[in-house]
Amino acid sequence: QRVMFDLLTVFDVLCKEMGWSYWLDHGTLLGAVRHKGFIPWDDDLDVTMPREDYEAFLEVAPQKLPDHIFLQTKKSDPTCPNHYAKLRDRQSTYIEGCEEGRQITYHQGIFIDIFPVNTIKNSDLSRHRRLLNFAKIFSNRYFHWDLAAKFLINRINALHTPEGEMVVSGGETMHDVIRVPKERIWPLKKSIFESKEFPIPGNSDFYLKSIFGNDYMTPPPEHKRRSHSVTIYTNQPCTKERDGLFTK
Repeated sequence: QRVMFDLLTVFDVLCKEMGWSYWLDHGTLLGAVRHKGFIPWDDDLDVTMPREDYEAFLEVAPQKLPDHIFLQTKKSDPTCPNHYAKLRDRQSTYIEGCEEGRQITYHQGIFIDIFPVNTIKNSDLSRHRRLLNFAKIFSNRYFHWDLAAKFLINRINALHTPEGEMVVSGGETMHDVIRVPKERIWPLKKSIFESKEFPIPGNSDFYLKSIFGNDYMTPPPEHKRRSHSVTIYTNQPCTKERDGLFTK
């Protein structure tokens, strides 16, 4: 969590410098509202950016990020399984359950996820969901057909329009959690997360209920409190980092 918070702080400073918008999302947003910081057993961190700011970030960030952070995308790390961006810490190793015992060829530093969202018209919601479901088939951790996935991602993102009434997951994200009216997100507001303030959706109650249900303020029973990782080394760069395969 300390390493992830450092990544978030660097990301926040860069977004402020460049005038980009983003907000804490998913379990990180839940942690901000329910715990004023990380969910105690959580070991990932999620932020979301509007489409235009996300694309600007991908263009500029490699030249702006400090040396200890790697921007992981399909362009910088072609064998990574996700089509959205991650910031990876270069001095650590994070092994997820689905990676255990497998030969991994991509960077495995502790990370934060950066998800893009689109705004689309209400009339395109059904089409968005159909395309997203097809995209999931061709882009998961065990079966990859990147050409098909990229084609579908482009079709999904072509639905984006600034005049859209609904905020939905970008094609890169491969899930369908976010389907929120635009006015429920903007204007953004601030919330304490650990020791600092970060942006969250304007109507965070509506947003969190749409993801976690009405009872989101009640922590789950202990037997349902799961983490994503199986092994974390905070002072041991991943093998591929040590091999010098990842540059800015």
